Amino acid sequence: MLDIYYFENQIAKSPYLPLYNIPVKPRFKFNDETTLKIDYREGERNRTVTFTGNPKYLSLLLEGKMKLSTLLRQEMIEFHGTLRQRLKWEAIFYLSSHWEQISAGVLVRTAKNI
Repeated sequence: MLDIYYFENQIAKSPYLPLYNIPVKPRFKFNDETTLKIDYREGERNRTVTFTGNPKYLSLLLEGKMKLSTLLRQEMIEFHGTLRQRLKWEAIFYLSSHWEQISAGVLVRTAKNI
């Protein structure tokens, strides 16, 4: 079974949530093996998005190894939410899974330029 709590915590540690107006750590819930529900606050509003599909593809999404748009285009998972939410969560998954590498790259480049 997919360890959603690891990804929930990884995303919560990411510095990118405030950029997307998400002030509080999102809550991940598995309704069953194939349905991931994310409850979050966007500013003052409560929001929910749902991803449905094979746990393997959900894992690839959460790990930032496959983009949400690719998985949707190839009909590997389904997304329930608005287009704006889809774009937001695609960016959050990718950036949150790579933020340590991104920040290390920025710091290394900055140090070399000094």
